[in-house]
This record gives sequence, C-alpha cells and structure tokens, in this order.
Amino acid sequence: MNNTNTLVSQNHEQLIVLTTLITLQIPTAATEGRYAVWEEMVPPLAGPPPHSHPDEEIFYIIDGSFEFMLHEPNNLIPATTGAVVRVPAHALHTYKNVGATTGKLLTIAMPGKLEAYFRAVGKPVASAQDIPDLTQVPDFANLDVADFLRLAPQHEVAFYLPQMAV
Repeated sequence: MNNTNTLVSQNHEQLIVLTTLITLQIPTAATEGRYAVWEEMVPPLAGPPPHSHPDEEIFYIIDGSFEFMLHEPNNLIPATTGAVVRVPAHALHTYKNVGATTGKLLTIAMPGKLEAYFRAVGKPVASAQDIPDLTQVPDFANLDVADFLRLAPQHEVAFYLPQMAV
C-alpha cells in the first residue's frame, strides 16, 4: 500500500485566541496551503464577534451546545454534539458556546488563511500554566482586543461590531 498521500500530524501547536484554546491539528504548511484543521476548546458563553473572512469553514461539534449565526443576526442555528455546520467563504457569521461547560469544536478551514491570523494575534501555549480555566465564563470586560482588531484587515478578516450609542 502506498502511503505517500497520508498525512500524519503529531506536534500540535496551541494558541490562546481571545478566550479559546486552539490546537492546530493539521497546519496549512502540511497541505500546501489548501486547508488547515484545528480543535477549539471554547469556554461557556464564549465565541468570536460576528465576522467574515475568505476561508470556508466546516465546524464539527465534538462536545457541547453551540449557537451559530449565519448571514443575518437573527439567523441562529443551534448545534450540539455531532452536528456539522458549514460556513461559506466571506459569509457573516459567528458562534457562541451556549452550554454551561467547555465546548469542543473541530474546524476545517479552506484554504486556511485564518491560521496566519491566529498565529499573529494568539498567545502561544508553552505549558499548561498558559491555559486559562476554560470551564469558567471568561472575564470579557478585561479582554485585550487591540491586536485582534488592528491586525484583522491584514488577514482579510472583517469584524461587524454593534454601533455604540454616545
């Protein structure tokens, strides 16, 4: 049997991106830039702000209860363990862990441009002490989002944040 097309990834880089632990299972470097695969450990009530990017994403819910928003703020899709959600490239979307425990997603991104963004804004995990308590609702008020927002345009990521009344 010829195994030249078999891809095995064993060294998994981990990053903290906002409140989520991302474990790169298959980086784009291993796929000639065709796709990337990562696992996400998402604390309760956490998820990214509404956004769009050139990657198509496929989310497989390994564990937990999530709510996805696709295209319209009122288009909410419940997704629990075993569900699959496809988000087309450039689609406005987000997700939120609506469960009381840590949720776990497997994400396939094609062509995987988001990986470079995660590397730019994420904090590398060197040891277990670098990982926040993912079982608790994050302290959103003290979240540092400056680089997250500043570097987004360089990676073709656009965030859609509500207008604040003055």
